[in-house]
Amino acid sequence: MKFRLDPTLYAAATPEREREWRMALMDLNGDCDGQPPTLTVFRHEAGVEIAIHPEEVCEPLRLAVRHEALRPHFREYRHVIEQLVRYGDNAYGMRQLETLDYAKKLVHDEAGEMLQRALSGFVQLEHRLARRLFTLIFLVASELPEELVTRHRHR
Repeated sequence: MKFRLDPTLYAAATPEREREWRMALMDLNGDCDGQPPTLTVFRHEAGVEIAIHPEEVCEPLRLAVRHEALRPHFREYRHVIEQLVRYGDNAYGMRQLETLDYAKKLVHDEAGEMLQRALSGFVQLEHRLARRLFTLIFLVASELPEELVTRHRHR
């Protein structure tokens, strides 16, 4: 399996966003064998679309993951990132940071499970890859403020 982004996304991306997308793709593809299927993430107004290429010569299967399914996970993840930045910058106690780190893990777990269910009719996705796919989708589809783009990795 391997993962890609719609190449047209890069045209409007800032260097920071592009760097984060590339790092998220490296995280995903680093644990994959590079063989088909290839999953390509597209952004559109209703959410994201994942094109699944079972083989390079076949027409891709397309699956829409709508904002309604993503929104609660995006909202929680963004809130956790904002809190991590706030606490990290103000040097609050380690207990608060550990709690937020755990909350971030829970959001990833829940979002990963949602993606596993959504993709189950097309491809079997290991939980760790589903979690990382959520990160990529979040970075591509959310309206994360530019100053927080690189901060999701901290902690």
